[in-house]
Amino acid sequence: MLEIIVLTLIVIVAFIATSWYAHQRSQERARAFERELEIDESREDDSFQQRFDALFEQELHDDEQTFSEQEKTRLTDTPEREPDLFDEPSPKVDESAPAVQPEKEAEEEKPDWEMVVAFTIMAPEGRAFTGRAVKAALEKHDMHFGDMQIFHKHVAGSRKQILFSVANILDPGTLLPDKFVSMTTPGLLIFTRLPGPVNGLALFDDLLDTAQGINDQLGGILCDEAWQPVSDDALETTRSKILHYQMSAQAESSQFSNDYYN
Repeated sequence: MLEIIVLTLIVIVAFIATSWYAHQRSQERARAFERELEIDESREDDSFQQRFDALFEQELHDDEQTFSEQEKTRLTDTPEREPDLFDEPSPKVDESAPAVQPEKEAEEEKPDWEMVVAFTIMAPEGRAFTGRAVKAALEKHDMHFGDMQIFHKHVAGSRKQILFSVANILDPGTLLPDKFVSMTTPGLLIFTRLPGPVNGLALFDDLLDTAQGINDQLGGILCDEAWQPVSDDALETTRSKILHYQMSAQAESSQFSNDYYN
């Protein structure tokens, strides 16, 4: 009888020891998994800014690449005319003289300016926007999920040209549709880069109208990129700056065209 009791105690002790060891291993694996998640999140934060810059770099050069491709097509598609008897002989070209490269000069003298315009839509102090409310506001203002896992408004009839974008002010800035049910955020960032696919002042007014519309629907506070409330003076200053850039660019472009064709 004593042997049975001793054997039972040994079995119980062994079971308790095995359970404790398995629990410790499970805790260690959970901590390791959390460390891996923290590393992945830090990497995602770094990659978001890189993808952000890459997207705008692509937008900035879309128009320039389109112009270059059209110019090459025009030059290569021009048919050669047979020489006529009444044609004057073409002047001899001095091969020793440096070749004139108008395309390169045009590239060097092309006005180069860019400007980022951004607003933040902040929730009142102590509150946050729900994902459902954000989703409804974005859809109402024709914003669509796309590149960099954020929302964009596109040129009418085109999903390749972006007018402006909306991101989460919380890192990494993404707004994932499948996370809206459980998501909350203290604010949104709405931004664009000029020059864009349309007139700069028209794009600024569209950006401002959309920002105010989303802000009114969410019951937030419209602020600048530094999270300070936007003033009428600041808006007029931004408009004046855009107008100045546009007029300067047009003047330089007209001057270059006159010099080139004279």
